[in-house]
Amino acid sequence: MDNINRLAPATSQCVIELDPFQYNYYQQSCIEIHSPDGEYLESIGYDIQKQIQAEQTTQLQEQIVLLQSLCEKIAQEVELPAQAIAGLGELLFRVRGIIDKQN
Repeated sequence: MDNINRLAPATSQCVIELDPFQYNYYQQSCIEIHSPDGEYLESIGYDIQKQIQAEQTTQLQEQIVLLQSLCEKIAQEVELPAQAIAGLGELLFRVRGIIDKQN
């Protein structure tokens, strides 16, 4: 691999510099390192995945609160057809299910 640089000739430490494609893959996946005989050695990327998922969940929760506030304002100031209100309720119910699965 051309993106591996040894830190010092006498040590076994090295630095792997990821290209943009590899970094994107790292952010979306967990990389496992196995020995030649298949023995599990290490996982890389699990923590960043958890962090990204937590951030996305927080964003989704914030958007839900905003959507709920908007629905309340609409209900107070605008008369919507029953089908539109039912559709918004179904949407909120589905989003809540997604959040519950992630927690």
